[in-house]
Amino acid sequence: MTSSRILATTLVLMLSATACSRPEAGADHAAAGAGIAFAPVRFEEALARAKSEKRLLLVDVYTDWCGWCKKLDREVLSNARVANAARGLVAIRVNAEDGGEEVARRYGVEGYPTILFVDGSGAVVKRVDGYVDVDEMLRILSGLPKA
Repeated sequence: MTSSRILATTLVLMLSATACSRPEAGADHAAAGAGIAFAPVRFEEALARAKSEKRLLLVDVYTDWCGWCKKLDREVLSNARVANAARGLVAIRVNAEDGGEEVARRYGVEGYPTILFVDGSGAVVKRVDGYVDVDEMLRILSGLPKA
């Protein structure tokens, strides 16, 4: 194998490894000054908080293997404008295959990513199935009802 092929293979492997990483539930993207600040709490606790604070709950339902979930996280949920538009929401991440199976069942999530906007009683007020870009997410956030 030539040195250029070895270098190319090494680069592909390195890029693949970083592209597959997704912050765990509760990881704080806002630490760098951008992105939605996801609370490191379970669904029921976040729902109770949303209810007591009279705010909507944003639930990012994802799986570790989902490429579109990673793209949504990287390009949309970590965007400063989206974070600013979502600042009035309680936000959590739920891995549908690692601890979030009940939430996925409860809301009939069958594809990923799925973003749920839930009121304090647990009712879905808006659902986004699949990837949306920054502009679409901003439109969605601006059209949400008040909790």
